[in-house]
Parts: sequence; structure tokens; C-alpha cells
Amino acid sequence: MLSRVAAVIVLCLGCVTAAPGPKEDSLNHYMDLVMDNVQVLIIENGFDPTPLPNASVGFSDVVLGVTWHGEADMYNGWLRGLATIHRSGDAEFLRDGNDVVNGISATLSVGEMKGHYVLLAQFMDLGPIADLVMDINGADIYFEASLDRSRCRFHVTIMEVTHIGSISVDITGLGLLDWIVEIVVDFVVNLMRSFIKDIIEGVVQDLTNEVLDDIDLSILGPIIGCDRANPFIQPGRPVVS
Repeated sequence: MLSRVAAVIVLCLGCVTAAPGPKEDSLNHYMDLVMDNVQVLIIENGFDPTPLPNASVGFSDVVLGVTWHGEADMYNGWLRGLATIHRSGDAEFLRDGNDVVNGISATLSVGEMKGHYVLLAQFMDLGPIADLVMDINGADIYFEASLDRSRCRFHVTIMEVTHIGSISVDITGLGLLDWIVEIVVDFVVNLMRSFIKDIIEGVVQDLTNEVLDDIDLSILGPIIGCDRANPFIQPGRPVVS
């Protein structure tokens, strides 16, 4: 699938780099095409929805002078929405001291995400099975990719989650154990913030590199200073024979 659109992406980038005074709209379109393919890979690889790790949190209470300990186990979890990742800010070329393109940067975002866990809460050897539903108000990401001149391809060097929106958690079915809601909610919010950050900076970055690795920029070598045979040649500088 990627190979069918790689040529379009290269042509788009070529228009940006070749034109005098490159226009933001063209570079933005290039990044949009890249992210469209990342969305496809996220779904094709089973990361939307993506399974959530099983987790548990302990709690305690004093009953008739005796301290009893309980545990809330979360399992069969999933998170939906990673495939909403998209460019949310203008893309820009990164240039070295000689004004030669050596990378690109952009602000990305993930839209609203929803998640679910089955919650088994046990206290004094008794307890209900409840539903835990999460709504996550998106995430912002700083993206940076460097130009690998030896391979004529961009490669992600930074995909950093800079902000995760508010996370609301709704638990139904706890019955008499509804007094543990705050404990469980605080635990789940921290768990989800860590999980979202890790999967974006890990899995999603890897999938983005998979897309970029399929886009051979050799045809733009004279423009962006990319030459697989002579990776240190800069654009506009003749080869000394």
C-alpha cells in the first residue's frame, strides 16, 4: 500500500524543495500524506483499538477495629483513537548553518480517545464486577525527522508527547464499594498517561519510520543534498574528480 503512494509523496516534497521560497502549504501536504499512511499502519497492525495492560490497585478499610485489605483488578482493557494522529501545526524544514535541508519538524496531535476496562473489586473476599470507561481529550506531539543522506530517507529522531489532555473515568457497578472510586480513578489516570506516552513514543514512532523508510528521496538528491553514493556532497557543490 505504501509503495503506491510513495511516488506522490516524493513529488509533493519535490515541489516544496524546488520552488523558490517553499510554501508551507506544500510541506504541510507532504506531512499530511505521511500521517495518512501512519494511520493505516496503526489500524493494520492492530493498534486501534490497542489492548491495554492488565493492572491492579490495592485499598484498605477498618471494619470493627480490624484493617481489611482489598484489590481492584483491571483486565480486558482497550484504547481506541490512536489512528486519529494527524498534523496539527505547520511543518517546517530544518536547515544547517549553510541553509541546507537536514530535516523536518511539525506538531502532531492525536484526537479524542476512548478506553474500557473490566473491573473486579474484592474486599473481605467479596466484590462486584464493574465497568470502567475512559475518555481522553487527545494528546500533542513534537515531531522531528532528520535526513539520512546515505540512504536518501528521512528518519524520526524525536516523537515526544508534550501534552495529554484531561482524562475522565466513569465507573459503574461497584455498589457498596463505591468508596474506592477515587482510588481507582487516580490510579487509572496515571496509568493511561504513562501508557499513551509510551505507545506514541515507541510503537507509533516505529510505524512512522516504516512509512518514511518506504519513501526513497534519491530523485530529489540534487535539491536536498542527498546522494547515496556520496552522502557528504552538499547541493550546489561540485564533485571534485
